[in-house]
Amino acid sequence: MTQESALRLLDPSDKQNVPKAVSLMQHLSRVEALPEPTNPTDAHNRHVLSFFAKTLNYFVAPFITVNMSLSEQVRSLAVYAHLAAALQMKHGTACFTGALYTDSQSVVKNIIFTIARMQLINPNLKFYIILEGSDRLEIVFSDCRTQDHGRNFDTKHLSEKLSLLFLTHSAYERNPDLDRGHRRLSLKDALGVDHCNPRSWTDSVHVGDVALESEWNEARQLATNLLESELGPDA
Repeated sequence: MTQESALRLLDPSDKQNVPKAVSLMQHLSRVEALPEPTNPTDAHNRHVLSFFAKTLNYFVAPFITVNMSLSEQVRSLAVYAHLAAALQMKHGTACFTGALYTDSQSVVKNIIFTIARMQLINPNLKFYIILEGSDRLEIVFSDCRTQDHGRNFDTKHLSEKLSLLFLTHSAYERNPDLDRGHRRLSLKDALGVDHCNPRSWTDSVHVGDVALESEWNEARQLATNLLESELGPDA
């Protein structure tokens, strides 16, 4: 990557560019594969960046890696939850801002609680964690804007557009073969992925396949091992 490309990924003025943020985290995860610097300071910085990239990847990967099972997604998110908690206790808001830490931990908690509730209702139900985000709302907004040439509309016109969208989406629900899904043919190893949909997923997402307690305990051990290997036995 060129220096110019790296600076574009770090552009603080473009805070709402999700693909750029995801691409940055994916590129950071590749720092570990670079040759070891001879300068001790550079080597330390590379080590810290690699560890932080791993932490972020445990949170991001479950939402963009379409061949992860629901069990693997839960385990990855739980590893992030443990790592983030450890970093928060050690560094406070110098690592994660209070809002970022709270929001990300709430995402993990809500997903796990939702799976637990769905297991009680019907273990055969499917749960796509990507639907916990705002993708569906953004799709509705996009469809409203592109339904006709009247992109600026009042409340009455919006209600009419939403009524038509309800009928269209209902038809897609009944006939999923009519919905082309995501325009990307393959999301495997794609950089800067922002939106995925259920049709993108290739592995099992049945809630009955997830052993929550087992995945949580395994994630805790993985996080502990990573902290000890990266930060020492006193981490």
